[in-house]
Amino acid sequence: MAEQTVGWGILSSAGIARKALIPAIAAAPNARLVSLGTPRPERVQENAAEFGYRVLPSYEAVLDDPEVLAVYNPLPNGLHASWTIRALEAGKHVLCEKPFSVVPSETEEMIAAAEKAGRWLMEAFMYRFHPQIPLAKEVLDSGRIGTLRLIRTAFSFNSAPNPENPRFQRDQGPGARMDVGCYCINATRFFSGGAPAAVTAWSSWDEASGGDMTTAGLLEYDTHAALFDCSFEAAGRSGIEIVGSTGRIELPKPWLPGTDPAVVRVWDKSGLEELTTEGVDQYRLQVEHFSECIQQNHPPVRGPEDALENMRVLEAIDRSAKERRRVLLSEV
Repeated sequence: MAEQTVGWGILSSAGIARKALIPAIAAAPNARLVSLGTPRPERVQENAAEFGYRVLPSYEAVLDDPEVLAVYNPLPNGLHASWTIRALEAGKHVLCEKPFSVVPSETEEMIAAAEKAGRWLMEAFMYRFHPQIPLAKEVLDSGRIGTLRLIRTAFSFNSAPNPENPRFQRDQGPGARMDVGCYCINATRFFSGGAPAAVTAWSSWDEASGGDMTTAGLLEYDTHAALFDCSFEAAGRSGIEIVGSTGRIELPKPWLPGTDPAVVRVWDKSGLEELTTEGVDQYRLQVEHFSECIQQNHPPVRGPEDALENMRVLEAIDRSAKERRRVLLSEV
């Protein structure tokens, strides 16, 4: 079994990685969780016993582990670039949490390190592996709703600033734009077929961390517009709406649909049709895909260049909100 599976290691700052990834690696037929490095081993002993991985006292120990071929990096945003580069230099393939880095220049350094090491590198946008996303794209591309005119995306929840949470730490790339807004931008780019030409954004700010609490904005494309909003201080909202000249598509749970069947609602000239997808574990599908890339030596469905484009749009949004002006993507 070991020869047929990819050994994974996890870097975990608080002793707990994203909870969904540990069972996802355990469930993936072509993967196995070998070790988890953390400065707080006492927090994971029970979990380690349940899933059968070794607890190591440091991130370096995971990178030195000869059984580890793939590293999952869910550290705070400000540590994504440095530890991803160190993992690549240690000869590991890396699945790095979103957002890929804090600024585009860090992502460029990560890409260069992956190319030098000859290792695969991918951003962990798990929602893209759910079948509802390609299904919605297939409907859009079919022309069923006419010409694309508008995309709306939203991802928000209410969370008071907490200095112990990396989302609110100045040196960790804080704010809603990076934490949940990156989903909105990633989805908009996917359904639009690329990056916007310009952005205009507004933000409210947490003075202590310097991060945004709410960001909303407009992304300009040659043929359509895209509106997005993300927040740490608004009621929980989640959704994608794709509006065409003769109909529209709605994904009510695009980011965290759970493992029950998901629905894609399509309105066209004939009325409403609800397209239901099978229930899946999108985290497991992500792990299976990245493990397959390593086993068969083929690039991920989305390479790090996709992450760089996402980071450039996020940077343009930040500049627009801070400078109160329209920002061309070519400026970034």
